[in-house]
Amino acid sequence: MHLQAMGMEGYFNILDNKNAERTAMWFVLLLLLAFQSIAELRDVVIMQTTDMHGVFEEEDDSQQNGSWLRIATMVKRIRQREEGKCILVDCGDNAQGTLATALSRGMAGIIPLKTMKYDAWVPGNHELDYGVERFGELAEAVNDIVLCGNLYIKGKEPFPAWRMIERNGVKVAVIGMSASYAKHWLLADEYEKLHVEKAFEALERILPQVHQAKPDAIVLAAHQAWFEGSDTRGVNEISTIAKSFPEIDVILGAHSHRLLPGQRLGRRSWYMQPGCHGEYLGVVRVTVDTERHAVVAIEGDMRAVTADVAEDDELRTALADWLEAAKTERNRLIKGSLARPVKSYGRPGVSCETSELICRALAEATGADVVLHGRLSKTDLPAGHVTGLDLFDLVPYENSIVTAEVTREELAAIVAEQWRHKTHYSFCGLWGADAKVGKNAETASITALWKGKWPKNGRVKLALNNHTAAGSGRFTVLRGILDKPECHTTDTKIMTRAAVEAYLAKRENLVISVGR
Repeated sequence: MHLQAMGMEGYFNILDNKNAERTAMWFVLLLLLAFQSIAELRDVVIMQTTDMHGVFEEEDDSQQNGSWLRIATMVKRIRQREEGKCILVDCGDNAQGTLATALSRGMAGIIPLKTMKYDAWVPGNHELDYGVERFGELAEAVNDIVLCGNLYIKGKEPFPAWRMIERNGVKVAVIGMSASYAKHWLLADEYEKLHVEKAFEALERILPQVHQAKPDAIVLAAHQAWFEGSDTRGVNEISTIAKSFPEIDVILGAHSHRLLPGQRLGRRSWYMQPGCHGEYLGVVRVTVDTERHAVVAIEGDMRAVTADVAEDDELRTALADWLEAAKTERNRLIKGSLARPVKSYGRPGVSCETSELICRALAEATGADVVLHGRLSKTDLPAGHVTGLDLFDLVPYENSIVTAEVTREELAAIVAEQWRHKTHYSFCGLWGADAKVGKNAETASITALWKGKWPKNGRVKLALNNHTAAGSGRFTVLRGILDKPECHTTDTKIMTRAAVEAYLAKRENLVISVGR
């Protein structure tokens, strides 16, 4: 439990007075003040979901019990028990992650926000996976609850940064902030459609407005996470925010998928993060003195979503069309078959069969000479016919294929940078050429091109997915090269999943082996 000081220290000092009569008098006064404070105390209950990634039912995440259908039941129960006290907040990343979200281009992830009557929604980075235009459509569908003070679409009305929500006589200012690193998530032409600023800078601008409204409590709902150490990429600003803005009573975090039941950050802010995929519902009880507009106690709790929680019929009905479409896609057979399983283990570009398959598909779809790609999941493709679900498990992201024309030296620099991140999940291996990497990956050289001699114009066609091409803040050398006009970097708009499906559909009894 997190307690805000109530200014009682002076009273306890008075009790040390040697004059017993005066001490008794002050003690009676203290009791009267305490009773008065109790009469002014009121509770609100804040419920939080985040990083649901389209897990609507158990079939979407068979390893866990979490699901939005079960959380909907839990939310209804809490609302009944805490009638008139509840605020429901989601911190983003709902539009991507399952077949239903992919088939609906994110809209299935918006339906629960409307059906369950959320009070606030903060968009996450995966809401941008279908492009900025589609993001605008998703946000428009719930425009009455969107909160995002540091990101909006240029040419459109900015999203509200905060909203005052009153429950049980308590005024709660809820502020929304998204991740501010879209520049490293999107290609330049998409990023230029957005206005983005650091959450810290936006809070400096917004908090004076919030204070003028005299809320009883201030809540920051952010699609950002807290980490113990420093964030060298500047993606997550929570530590800095908590230290710099102690007037924020509660911070609801997201993005990293970590389960953090609750802890104090900075001088007084209470932070919690309910993991991902609907495995937990975050619940915070905030007690305030409404006369003094001050929080006096905060108690956080994580409610596990267990198999005995019934699924909510109302939400299932609202999602019915997309759940049925997902069921059909799960069982759809893709023409062609695999003679043996395609394994996901190993290092991309060296020993990983799934990255080999993806690279072959991208090369065929674009006519690229070389491909830079990693594995997108840890799931193997089983032998035999491949289903729609098998394909989605292999390529769960909405990536498009980007091509660029690069020199031998530029390709070598790209490979060296990737190798310096070889233990990270975002590492991409090289297909279509042999490379030799120097000590500590400071340098690399391209020793052979599989298609034969290096072209006379000195450039080969490179294919990679759009997320890698955006750089993610890690691959600055790659991003710098792709930004050169002479590289003619182009988003082909061919989706990675579609390219892999087309490659598989043409081949019967396919065997994937790594290398030439």
